[in-house]
Amino acid sequence: MIFIQEEKETPKLSMQDLIILFFNTIAGRCWARLGLTKDEYGEMYQDLSEARLGIDVLDSILKVLVANVDKELHNELEGIIANLKLNYVNQYNKSKEAKQ
Repeated sequence: MIFIQEEKETPKLSMQDLIILFFNTIAGRCWARLGLTKDEYGEMYQDLSEARLGIDVLDSILKVLVANVDKELHNELEGIIANLKLNYVNQYNKSKEAKQ
């Protein structure tokens, strides 16, 4: 029996799709560096300076995207950043208390 394997065409992503993919990847890493989830390697540790860098980058990306995405998507991305910022402050305060 001979099996013919169909070649599946890889969908072509728009620039906006790639940027959203990048945004979500960085957001996931931010959650991991806040020490709240495991990263893509299964590791769980906190590095607040890396988390802050990622949050700042996401914030910058959102400022550029405001004119290029619909309001619903913009609000969703804005919510992700707001949650990251709130959790950053919470984790930062916890780390300060632990050092005292």
